[in-house]
Amino acid sequence: MSNKKQWMYEKLNRLVKLCKATEPDKPDDEHLFQPSNIEAFDLLMEVDERYDRMTPREIREIMVEANEIWKFRRKIYNGDTDWNWMSKLDDELEAFINKDQAINAIKHYRNEFKKQMGTAPSLKDSKDYVDKMRVRMGKMK
Repeated sequence: MSNKKQWMYEKLNRLVKLCKATEPDKPDDEHLFQPSNIEAFDLLMEVDERYDRMTPREIREIMVEANEIWKFRRKIYNGDTDWNWMSKLDDELEAFINKDQAINAIKHYRNEFKKQMGTAPSLKDSKDYVDKMRVRMGKMK
């Protein structure tokens, strides 16, 4: 394993451990594993399996996504927020998606995230989040 790949793998492994440590004690009705936990694991596996074939842009995108998950999970770890708002937000986004209102879902995600976290995610990150939900819901390929 190259030094850069090893470095990135170790960082993402640390993120996966933080996600595991900050999972809710009791799963809700929708999630056995929280989506950010699954996303962190996917990032780790992607680096493990594809790092040598990744473009610098793909590597950067993984780093940016990992930072967003890290920021959110650290707030949970430090007691600055909890899971209630995120589960509620996911439910609200699903309602928008079920009405084929992806643009409204993206706007809502950005606004609610800013209220809770202090900064709004970029438009691209918000679209990516909503698109991933749409794929999981079978509303998009």
